[in-house]
Amino acid sequence: MSNLRSNEEPAVRFAKLMSELYYFMAQEMVERMGKENGMEAVSSAVNKFGKARIKAMKEEAKERGLDADDARTYAAVRDMPSTGWKCSADNPLETTYCPMADIWQQYGKGGMELGHLYCEIDHILFEAFGMKLERPYCIAKGDKVCKFNLKRL
Repeated sequence: MSNLRSNEEPAVRFAKLMSELYYFMAQEMVERMGKENGMEAVSSAVNKFGKARIKAMKEEAKERGLDADDARTYAAVRDMPSTGWKCSADNPLETTYCPMADIWQQYGKGGMELGHLYCEIDHILFEAFGMKLERPYCIAKGDKVCKFNLKRL
């Protein structure tokens, strides 16, 4: 049974729907290709998806006259709304609730393992805008929070 509810904000519902679709597609790849090859294929697909998102965001930045390689530009052209994610009151770079992980956890350890492969997209996105991400804690790895430590490249 899905953790998706019709009374949630539209952006949250779409994030959850995308996460559930991702899970089923990734799980199908693992089932058909075997764990090692399937996980590798999922990682490759996530990487390609990240690069496509970067291309679109950088094109938008250029259209808006923004520096396409600046860290501040990422916030201006970010394609995924942050609606639905909850952050610590003490640290906005510490996520305490992730709607995507909420979906993946209903599929147990396997769901979280596949979900964590998707979370790797954050490294690709931040790096494209001049930031290095270190994430010592990740909800999809079973941690209570996702902690984003960002450094300029």
